[in-house]
Amino acid sequence: MNRSTTKKHRTFLTPLLLTAVLSATAAPLIAPGTAEAATGGRVCLVLAPNSVDLDGRGPAAPVGHIGWAFRNGSGSTWTYGATENKTGRPQATFLTTGSWSRMLHNFRTRHTGKQRYVKYRCLSTPSANVAKAQRAARTSAGNGYSLTRNNCLTKSVDIFHAYAPWLNNTRHLPDPKPHGISLFPNHYYNDLLPKAGWSGTANL
Repeated sequence: MNRSTTKKHRTFLTPLLLTAVLSATAAPLIAPGTAEAATGGRVCLVLAPNSVDLDGRGPAAPVGHIGWAFRNGSGSTWTYGATENKTGRPQATFLTTGSWSRMLHNFRTRHTGKQRYVKYRCLSTPSANVAKAQRAARTSAGNGYSLTRNNCLTKSVDIFHAYAPWLNNTRHLPDPKPHGISLFPNHYYNDLLPKAGWSGTANL
């Protein structure tokens, strides 16, 4: 093969080699997106709208009561629960794990009358730290109770913050204490969550 022919082959091969290198380099750039989707999660808030946290006093009643649920990563099981009275004691906290259908059934049948859970909204998250969220849920069971600062709603938000840092952005999960005092669950669920991109409400 003469020099002229060799030079032509080199000129032809150079773009091919460059394409191969770029293709090999581009492959890892796709992986993070795929991995992120695989570890994505989902959270839900479950509302008992007729629950009267103020013992029936004042024009604001009923203010509602709220429970929480998060999917265990990309799997098919959920961890869920609620702080269900004003003591903040562990035995006052509803906390368990089960399938999606079991979770809905547990909330739907847990109480009757004004205390009954009746509807829910959900939101998907780009990541899910299940172990951290479960620790936060256990912590919420024993860290006391304050109607204005540490209640069923604020505890739910704390658990979600542990579940996905993305939810620390108030555009995705509104601040339950924008002025230092907790909002009412009914207002938070009905008025703020839709503006933050949460799903439409669904009946249990």
